Amino acid sequence: MLAVLLLAFVIVWTTPLFEVKRIEVTGTAVLTPEEVAALGRDAVGDSVLGADLDGIADAVAALAPVKSVEVTRAWPDAVSVAVTEREPYMAVPVGDETFLMVDSEGVVFDETDTAPGTIWRVELDDPGPDDLATVETLAVLQALPRHLADEVEHVAAPSPAGITLYLEDGRTLRWGDGSESEQKAEVADRLLAGGYEHVDVSAPDAPTVS
Repeated sequence: MLAVLLLAFVIVWTTPLFEVKRIEVTGTAVLTPEEVAALGRDAVGDSVLGADLDGIADAVAALAPVKSVEVTRAWPDAVSVAVTEREPYMAVPVGDETFLMVDSEGVVFDETDTAPGTIWRVELDDPGPDDLATVETLAVLQALPRHLADEVEHVAAPSPAGITLYLEDGRTLRWGDGSESEQKAEVADRLLAGGYEHVDVSAPDAPTVS
């Protein structure tokens, strides 16, 4: 029995029938399949059994648009790479006609010349997961009640505690940082209903209006 298993192993390892001939890629939109497949090209010609799946996965995972990746053997002669890309959550303008796509974790993963109308448009100086202004902005946006979020035209975050929401009717709502969002929303609702043009709830216990 052992001899049979050993023979089968040798056949799989050495027979051209089981050599990697292609890298199959699925799930890409920002990236191209060719970009991803290129990271597995060293496996082509090797035995499917001996392909370095972890190495390919690590290389693909290092690409900014990739949120997760699964690499498996696709018998008899391929390696399958299933990519899940990041979804845009914020569009950050840089220049007049360029936007950085930022996901819900603050990762910048793409650059485009148009911003989807279904995501937040946010002014940030240095977007990224380690940027405090980005972190606080995400906290604010993710905590906004739906009725208030629907009124926001764009957001400016020059500092972690200086986040301001610009509403579609021209009014401004200075939110501050991401703390006390539930209380801030309650105060903001009351003051916006009063018709004020500029509302500051960064200190919800002592809001200001003009």
